Formats: sequence, C-alpha cells, structure tokens
Amino acid sequence: MKHLEFKDKYKELLLSGRKKATIRLQCYVREGDEVFVHCGGKIIGTAKIKKVEERSLEDVDEELAKADGFNSKEELINEIKKLYGCPKKVYVIWFDFKPFKNEIDPHEMYYSNVDLVEIAKKALESLSLSEGDRRILELFIKTQSIRKTAIKLGGIKKRGIVRKVLRKCLNELRKRGLI
Repeated sequence: MKHLEFKDKYKELLLSGRKKATIRLQCYVREGDEVFVHCGGKIIGTAKIKKVEERSLEDVDEELAKADGFNSKEELINEIKKLYGCPKKVYVIWFDFKPFKNEIDPHEMYYSNVDLVEIAKKALESLSLSEGDRRILELFIKTQSIRKTAIKLGGIKKRGIVRKVLRKCLNELRKRGLI
C-alpha cells in the first residue's frame, strides 16, 4: 500500500477531520487509492484518495486552504512557498482519512522485532542477490540508517528503494527459516 506522510504539526488536524487535502510537488497516488497515513513517524490511519488535481499557485483558493487545515489562502500559499519555493504547479490530493484506534510503528509493521542491520548481514551471507541489492545492503550496514543510505544513493526520496530491498530480504530469510 502507498503512503502519505505528514509532519507532526498536522496530526491534530488530521485526527479532528479538519485536514481533507494536501498539496505536493509530485504525485504518486491516484483517485481510488487507499494509503497509509504517517504523521510524526507513526502510521496513524488510512486514507482513501478522492481526487487528484493539478493547480497553479494562482488557483489556490479559500476552499482549498480550509480543506488543507489553514486559516486562509495567504497562509497556505506562504507555507507552500516556504516548503517548495515558487512552483509553477502543485498537486492537490483530496482524501477521506480514517484514524486507527492505536498508532502503528512502521518498523514493527514491516520488520517485527528484527534488527535491520541483522537482516542486511544475513541477506548478504545467505541469499543470492543482484549487484544493486548487494550494494544497497552493504551501504546500509555502513550507515546503519535507511535515511543516510538513501541520501548516499542519490537523495532522501530513495528511502523506498532501501526499504523495499530490506523487506524483500526479510521475507526471503523468513521463508528459508534463517530469521
């Protein structure tokens, strides 16, 4: 399942139902997608994507500002400029949020109580890996951080690639009874 990540400062807006939209520079979700909602490092619920629109900053209006949890159009535009500079276009993602009763730690959800460095080391010892996966795991062992590994691979947005390799290796190690 895909993910929408929010800063911790938006948690109460999400939980109260006031935040029903978000603005992003890039969009990887589509209408109808169900996504996990992360906030402050925890998964706090799911959201159903209702609509995705491409807009210019001039097309940002009061309705969108309120749906995004801001008090005014000006406040929202200032936040967009602070985060993204002056983009020519943005994506508006409209969603219905459903909170979980209890927050979920993403690490526990994907890796249980298994140490990520242990996964990487055992995978390198025991599995037949592609050169790319091997390189990612070796780098991860050096940095001991998904974030730092992603940055060394070319940018923070590469975190998903690192996570995917670690999860794939964990699943294979579990199948073989090695973890």
